[in-house]
Parts: sequence; structure tokens; C-alpha cells
Amino acid sequence: MKKSAIILLLGLLACTAAFAGFYYFGTAGCRGLMREPQPELAWLKKEFHLNDAEFARISQLHQAYLPQCRERCRLIQRQDEKLHQLIAQAKTVTPEIQMLLAERAKMRADCEAEMLKHFLAVSRTMPPEEGRRYLDWVENQTSLRGQAMEQRHRTAEEHHM
Repeated sequence: MKKSAIILLLGLLACTAAFAGFYYFGTAGCRGLMREPQPELAWLKKEFHLNDAEFARISQLHQAYLPQCRERCRLIQRQDEKLHQLIAQAKTVTPEIQMLLAERAKMRADCEAEMLKHFLAVSRTMPPEEGRRYLDWVENQTSLRGQAMEQRHRTAEEHHM
């Protein structure tokens, strides 16, 4: 009985050590990125093979873009909240709701245009091939690829065919 308990305990210790080792080595890359001066951008340097000068320029572009982006997001959120309030009180689509929807659509379009300008500026800072790859990536990862509603309608139409 004592021998079985020792074997079980050694097995548990070995499994724990193996798990800790796999976890430690498996997360080493991510932990390294988190120690970078700008961890939110460090992955760009690695993924798109940027040198220090390119990365510094992209970091500057990012820092300049963030305050404007935050402000646009804040304004859009305020419009979303106002729309929610109006819809909660309405029984029909009022002229005020229509106007707010139009303003919100314009603000979102302006936001997307500014975002695209930023992405294009970032891509020009990269080597040409990496810049093209970056633009492909951001197009697939952002609202530039189309909205979810459009995708749902397309999927529904395909199922009816």
C-alpha cells in the first residue's frame, strides 16, 4: 500500500512538473512581448519583421492616433445610448430617431475613414511586402471587411438557394 501511494505521489509530481514546464515554455513568447515598452504593439514588430526605426515610427503614429480614436468611440457610444433611450420611448420611427441614425452612420463612416488613413500610414512605414500583408490583415480583422448583419443576410440567402 505504501509503495502504491509513493508511485501515485511521484506520478502526480511528474505531471505537475510537466504541466508547469509546458506552460512556462509555451507562454515565454507572450511574456516576452509583455515586457516590451509598448506591449500592445510589440507583436507588430515580430509579425511584420520590423526594424527598430520602423517600429519607432509606427509607435509614434499609434500614440498620435489613439486620442482621436478614443474621442470618436466616446461620441459613437453616446449616440448609441441616446438611440437606445429614444427607441425605449418610441412606438414608431420618429424623425428624431431617423436623424440620429443618419448622424451615427456618418460618424461611423468618418471613423472608418480615419482608421483606414491610419492603417495606410502604418503600412507605408513597413517594408512594401509586409505593408501589403498588414493591410490584408487589418482588412480582415476590422470593420473594413463588412458588418456582421451583411454577413448574416448573405448566409441566410445562401441557405435558401
